[in-house]
Formats: sequence, structure tokens, C-alpha cells
Amino acid sequence: MMKRVWRISDAAQAELFLHRSSAKPKTLTNPLPILTKISTQRFIRELYASQNPKPSSFSFPNIIGLFANKWSCADIRAREDLCVKVSLLRDELLQSVDDADEIVRVLEEKGVSLFKIHSDGSAFVELLNQLRSWPPLAIEVFNWRRRQTDFSIPMTAGEYAKGITVAGRMRNVDLALEFFTEASNKRCKATSTYNALMGAYMFNGFAEKCQLLFRDLKRDANCIPSIVTYNILISTFGRLMLVDHMEATFREIEDLNLSPNLSTYNNLIAGYITAWMWDSMEKTYRIMKAGNVKPDIITHSLILRGYAHSGNLEKMEGIYELVKDHVSQNETPLIRSMICAYCKSSDKSRVKKIEALVEAHSRK
Repeated sequence: MMKRVWRISDAAQAELFLHRSSAKPKTLTNPLPILTKISTQRFIRELYASQNPKPSSFSFPNIIGLFANKWSCADIRAREDLCVKVSLLRDELLQSVDDADEIVRVLEEKGVSLFKIHSDGSAFVELLNQLRSWPPLAIEVFNWRRRQTDFSIPMTAGEYAKGITVAGRMRNVDLALEFFTEASNKRCKATSTYNALMGAYMFNGFAEKCQLLFRDLKRDANCIPSIVTYNILISTFGRLMLVDHMEATFREIEDLNLSPNLSTYNNLIAGYITAWMWDSMEKTYRIMKAGNVKPDIITHSLILRGYAHSGNLEKMEGIYELVKDHVSQNETPLIRSMICAYCKSSDKSRVKKIEALVEAHSRK
């Protein structure tokens, strides 16, 4: 039974990046159908005609949370200065995006000195972060870095982890594995490279490979699973509705005295919503509010969708008040979930509520 379950393809996407610096807005291929009254009416008629009450898919939150380091003022200024310098290099690279020779020239003339100053790899990782919306260019830049045999500074595990992540996001699992293997051969293998490849497997639906790699990590005498590792596992199990495995992973986190973070709880909540386990979803949400990890906009958006799917309009509307200022027209699944909840309810005022919802988001 387990083997059959692990073959399920995971088409859901997850954010695998630790930062979202300078992200280029994505062009919508399926615009939210609430931009005009005509499209809204058509969409509502389709909802009433639908015989399938359950959503066909669920979008998971980011599975790798940001590290909440407390930096000093000097550290913050240094970080800001680095981001500015890297952004200048990024802009020059973007101007040469179709010219491979020019990209090499820019990297050699402007990049090498910057990367040598930041020999810990932070500048190069930041560059890949800022090229997040241009993954083919990021891979080209990463391959340039790999070819620098005369570069006086060897590549770090963090740089390899970022390259693995980019390859995974491009859905090139073979390339991600190639980067991981090269890092291992160069003795740059670390928990971060394991996490990056696990994330690439999860992102592309290779759940069994993700679990097998986790077992390899636990057997590696030089690496120890981190909270990020377990967050990836929780997200993987949640997507497959393997709630028992998801909860067992969370208990292992507690047994190891690791501190669950925001991503841990968000992934748990997402898993419970996928499995339509509303009580468990609410229980996790209450634990968050009562503990040291406070809900964020992602948490509230998840909970809102959970209440919408369960038909709990009163609680759905209460959560919506918390997030409405942060929800744009681009939040298609979230708004559709709310409209679906109104359409399926017996509330006579649902039409007015749909119209109010449409009007509110049409103004954004």
C-alpha cells in the first residue's frame, strides 16, 4: 500500500528559496475572473452547476522558512550594502541576458572582486537570490562559477545548495542531482545541500526519492537533519495526505528538541486542509497563537481557505478581515474558495456578499 501511495505525482508547487529578493512579478496565465461583472456572473453560474464540492488542488505554502537571526545595526547595514552592490551586478547581467560572452565579461570584471571580498559565498548566494525570477540566467551564472578553476576561493556548500535549488525550480532534477554529486565529491556536502536536493525532489513530485535522501542524510556521520529538513518532509507527507507520517515527523522534531518554526506549522496546517481535517487544522492554529510562533499572512490565508472549504462562513469572514488588505487580485485560488463557499451556502445574502467581495478586489 505504501509503495502505491508514494508513486502519486505531486504537481503542487512550493517555494524553495530562503529569500525573495527583487522578484519580478509573474505574468498571469489564468487571470482572476472577478475583473468584470460579466465574468463574475459567468463564474458564479459555473460554480452553481458544478457537482464536485471539493477543490481539485491545493497550493502549499513555502516549505523553507526564513532564518530569524537577530542582527546588530552594523550587520544590517553591511547586509543592505551587500544587497545594493549585488543588485548593480544583477542589473548589468540582465542587460546582457541574451549574450553569453557578455555575461562572462560582466562576471569577470564586476563579479570576481565582489565574490573574493565575500569569501564565505554570501555575495554569490545573494546574486542567485536576486536572479530568482530568471532561473536560466541564474544557472548560467552558477555554471560560470563552477568553471572558475583559477578562482582563488573554492565554492561553498551554501553556493552549491543555492544552485541545486535553482535547478530544482527549473524542474531539472537531473541537473540538481549533478550539482549535489559534485558538491559531495568536492567535500562540500552539508545539511544545506541535502535539504536543497530534498526540496528539489519534493517540488517535482519525487516523494519517494525525497524520503530516501532523508535516510541517507541520517546515515551521514558528518551531517545532521535540521528543522528545514523536517519541514520538507512534513510538506511532502501532507501533499500525499499521509497524515500519520506527517504527525510522526512532527513528533520526531519534538523528540529531538528541535524548535518548530513558522514553516513547520504552516505546512502542518496545509496538510490538514488537504486531508479535510478541520479540527486538526484549528488545533494547530490555536497552538500557534498560544505559543512563541505567531501566525503570519500565509497562516491566515491557509486558515481562511480551510474555513471556506469547510463551509464555516462566520470564521472565514473573521479571518478575511485580518488578511483582506494583503490579498490582491492575483490571489485567484483564495478568492475563488471564498466565492465557492458563499455559492454553496444557504445564506440568502450570499449574492450580496459575493458582489461586495468582487467590488472590493476590483478596486485593487
